[in-house]
Amino acid sequence: MQALLTVDQLSIYLHKSVASIRSDASRNPQALPPICRLPGTKRLLWRIEDVEQWLLEHVASEVTVTSHAAVASLKRRGRPTKAEQIARQRGGKSAENVRVGAAKL
Repeated sequence: MQALLTVDQLSIYLHKSVASIRSDASRNPQALPPICRLPGTKRLLWRIEDVEQWLLEHVASEVTVTSHAAVASLKRRGRPTKAEQIARQRGGKSAENVRVGAAKL
């Protein structure tokens, strides 16, 4: 017989609240491992093997560490400044150089 996890046990295993698991079971079932329902019951149960397999499938394959400055430079700001718009229209000075110059002020 395979061991089955209850909602309380799964919440500890996944570090999620019981309410979150119950909500996900009905509203967002793909956010949880496959549920094992016994015939004639509404009880939520999970097989340990299914939970472990589901976790293995959801592990990030590659973790990259970037500096905060690199992430900030890649972030896209909102609307360009007036100076950037004019520079883009004239085609002369690059809009990125104007943005960098404005950041130094």
